[in-house]
Amino acid sequence: MSGDGPAARSLPWYPRLDGLRGIAVLLVFVEHFTYNEFIRSFSPGMIGVKTFFVLSGFLITSILLSERGTAPAASLARRFYWRRALRLLPAFWLAVALAAAIGIANMRSDAWLHLLYLSNVQIAIGEFWSGAGHFWTLSVEEHFYLFWFPIVILAPRRWLLPAVLAALVSAPLFRAAIPLGASPFIDVLLPSQHDSLAAGALLAFTVREPALAWLDRLLLRPAVVWGSLLLMLSVTWAPVVGLLHNEFIRWVVVPMLNSAAGACLVRSCVAGKDPALAWLANPRLVHIGRISYGLYVFHYLVPQALYLVLPPVPE
Repeated sequence: MSGDGPAARSLPWYPRLDGLRGIAVLLVFVEHFTYNEFIRSFSPGMIGVKTFFVLSGFLITSILLSERGTAPAASLARRFYWRRALRLLPAFWLAVALAAAIGIANMRSDAWLHLLYLSNVQIAIGEFWSGAGHFWTLSVEEHFYLFWFPIVILAPRRWLLPAVLAALVSAPLFRAAIPLGASPFIDVLLPSQHDSLAAGALLAFTVREPALAWLDRLLLRPAVVWGSLLLMLSVTWAPVVGLLHNEFIRWVVVPMLNSAAGACLVRSCVAGKDPALAWLANPRLVHIGRISYGLYVFHYLVPQALYLVLPPVPE
């Protein structure tokens, strides 16, 4: 999950984006806290995570494109990573410290892995979900920041769009190793997720590049926005008809549809013109979106902490 939000002062504030972020974190809560296998079968949490990644790719790329060439690269790097640290580290460090102090999520032994943003690497190598397994998304985001900044700031501008397109293509190819026999736990690594981030990055280009105006107009069409969402939901809910028994569809096609629908929604929220999405600017939903990073960081740890202090429920 990304901490990008109002703190990104170099960009305008888009209330509907915060509302969309609020929906995304609520989808994660639905999956983690409903304990219902039918609901989990269509993975609302992953829909939320993919939406966060698209949103993050858009905001981070927009920030970097707006700052590209305005100062020496070293100065831009210090400013960019310092802002990221101020935004992300306090809540994250507090969560790790509290979990270690009360002895949950194996934090006393694994804290160094999480603090180094290796949570996703631990999952991929160990092939298990820890009590702090949700930190994998934070690791993906951090790895994205580390490699995307030098590409956008230092690479020739003519290389940037090809880099985005390469990420869009390479991630599905990486995930295709899963139906061919690779461990499904590689899905938590950046090479498996960077198409969602790249989809957001592509949006940042479409609003700036006249040559991509046709794509921008296409993404803003209500029929495309709602059609992509309905297509994604119909395939994601395909356990009802058994479609997701096909591993290629599950690991390759569904994530691509999630990213496409997320990109359409993010672009529509930025434009702020579709009356059918006006409800995303609801103040309560916007507030949830503004604090969504903190909610995400702590949410999976809270039940584990409560388990230590609350009396057991009689059977």
